[in-house]
Amino acid sequence: MKKISTIILTFACILTGCNYLDTVPGDSMTGDTFWSTADAVALRQYCNTYYPRLIVGHGDPNGWTCGDMIVGEYQSDNLLSTGQNALTYGQNTINNSDSRWNWSTVRGCNAFINNYEKSPAPLAEKQKYAGEIYFFKAWDYFNKVRTFGDVPWYDKELGKNDPDLYKGRDSRIVVMDKIVETIDKAIELLPKKTSVSRVSKDAAICLKARICLFEGTYRRYRDIEGGDEFLKLAYDAAGMLMDPGFGYSLYTEGGPDQCYFNLFIQPSYKDNPEIILSREYDPEINMGNDVTRLNGSHGMSRDCFEEYLCSKTGKPVSICGCHNPSMGMVAEMKNRDGRLVQSVCVPEAGNPHSNQLFRTINGKIQGGAPNIQGMLTASATRPFYAESSTGYSISKFFSMKDFEDQALHHGTIDAPVMRYAEILLIRAEAGAELGLDPELDKTVNALRERVGFPFKLAPNPEEDPDLVSKYPVIKGPDANLIREIRRERRVELFCENFRWDDIVRWKVGNEVFNLRERRGAPLDPTLYSESEIEIIKSKVGVDDDGFILPYKVSGRLTPNFTDKNYLFNVPLNQISLNPNLLPQNPGWEE
Repeated sequence: MKKISTIILTFACILTGCNYLDTVPGDSMTGDTFWSTADAVALRQYCNTYYPRLIVGHGDPNGWTCGDMIVGEYQSDNLLSTGQNALTYGQNTINNSDSRWNWSTVRGCNAFINNYEKSPAPLAEKQKYAGEIYFFKAWDYFNKVRTFGDVPWYDKELGKNDPDLYKGRDSRIVVMDKIVETIDKAIELLPKKTSVSRVSKDAAICLKARICLFEGTYRRYRDIEGGDEFLKLAYDAAGMLMDPGFGYSLYTEGGPDQCYFNLFIQPSYKDNPEIILSREYDPEINMGNDVTRLNGSHGMSRDCFEEYLCSKTGKPVSICGCHNPSMGMVAEMKNRDGRLVQSVCVPEAGNPHSNQLFRTINGKIQGGAPNIQGMLTASATRPFYAESSTGYSISKFFSMKDFEDQALHHGTIDAPVMRYAEILLIRAEAGAELGLDPELDKTVNALRERVGFPFKLAPNPEEDPDLVSKYPVIKGPDANLIREIRRERRVELFCENFRWDDIVRWKVGNEVFNLRERRGAPLDPTLYSESEIEIIKSKVGVDDDGFILPYKVSGRLTPNFTDKNYLFNVPLNQISLNPNLLPQNPGWEE
C-alpha cells in the first residue's frame, strides 16, 4: 500500500503513547513542558498540523469538491463553471469576515521556532522539522500578501495581552523581505527530498522561486521598487533546481501522445522524476478524493482553447490558416500542441483521447459529445457520459479507474503540488523579463518536446496580435518572447490553479475579464442534433457566431473588474477589533 509509512507512524504513536497533538492542536502549544519532552516523533506530529492547511492539492480527503487545483481555476479565464464567478466579474462584495485572515498558522509556527531547540531530539531532527515550519510560515504569509497586500508581520507567539495584537499592518515591502528571509532559513535547514509527500529543501527552493516570480512581476507591472531583485532571486532559485545534482527531469512515460495526460493520474509520485512535492490520497485508509468524479461542472474556455499552437506551422491558430471553428470540433482539435488533447476530451469514438465521453457496452462504443450544463436528455441510443459548461470536457486529472469505481471519496490519484515544469517556466519568464538567458531549449522547448511538438520557441518569435491584446504592456526587452512564455505557462499549467495569480501579477484583469467574452465551443451539428442545439440556444445561450455562451441565459453579472479586485478587503470584523489595521485596501473603503 502506498501510504504504509503513514500507517506505521500512526501505529507507532499508539504503542509509544505519543499523544502530544491528540487533544491540543499544534498552534495551541504553550509552556515548556511540551518542548522539553518533545522527541522527534512529537516534532513531526506538530509539523503534520500544517500539511493539510497549506498543501491543498485535490482538497480534503472525503471532501465534496474536486479540490483547489481545479476549483481555483474558476477565478480565471481558463475554466468556466456553470455559474458566474463574481470575482472575475469584479462583483465580489466587501467581506465582514474572511477565513484567510487567520493567524493560527503563524502563531503555531512562531511557537515552534522560538522553542524547538529545547527539545531533546537529535539536532539534525530538530533542524529538519524547524525547516518545515519555516517553509509553512513563509507559504502562509505569502498567501496573506497575495490576498490582502499589507499585513502585520509577527516573529513571536503572542499572548492574549500582548500589545502587538493590535499593531497595524506592515508594508508589503517589509513583509516580502521577511518572507524571503524565512524561506531561505527553510532552505538552509531542510534536507534534500527523500519523500515526495514531505517538505524538503527541493520544495523550499521551488516555493522561493514561485514567491519571487510573483512578487517580482507584481512590482514590475505596478512600478513598485524591488521588482528586478525579486526576479533575479526567482531566476537563480529555478536555476538551482535545474542543477543535475537535484535529479529532476520531465516525466515521459507513455510517449509524446500520452505522457502529459498520464502525469496527472498517478496513484503515487514516489518515483516520478518531475514531482517535487505531492499530496497523497488513499481510499483504503479513508483518505480518498473526488477529483475525477466531480469534473463535469466546468469546461475549458474558448479563449484558452485557442492558445494551443498549430503543430503543422508552429503558429497561433488565429493566424496559421489551418484551423477555424467551421471545420468542426474534432478536426479543430487535431494538429495542435499535444497538450490540448491530453487536457480536453476529443468527442470522437475510438480516439485515444476521448476518455470519459464514450464507453464500450456489449462490445459497442456508445456516447458522444458532453451534455451542456445537463440541459439535454439522454436516450438509450444517445447516452451522455460527461457534462461540460462550455462543450470542452476536461480530461486532465481524469482517472478511468476511479471513474469506474462509481463511488464518491474513492479517488486514488495524488496531487502534484509542485513539479519541475513550473521551475522551467519560472526560469524562462524571469530570464526573459530581466534580459538574461531564458535557456529556451532547457525550459520552454523541453516542455514542447515532451509532447512531440515539432517547433521550438525562438528568441525572437513572430508577434501574435491576440497575445498583444491580452498583454499590451510588457516591460522586458523582448515583448513577443515574454508573451509566448506566458502562453506556454497557460498551456502547461492549465487546471493547476496558477492562472489567477498570473493575471494578478501581470495586471491584466481588465484585458482578460472585461474586454473578452466568456465563450465556450462552437456548436457542432455533427455532434449535436438540431433539437439539442435549439435546447442549448434557449437554455444556455449561443452568440451570433455559434459559440456557446455559458452565462447568456442564466447570468446576471456584468463585467466590472477594476484595480481594487486584485486584492481583497481587510475583513470588517477585524477592523472593528483593531482599528490600527486601517487604512483599508484601495477601492474597498466604505
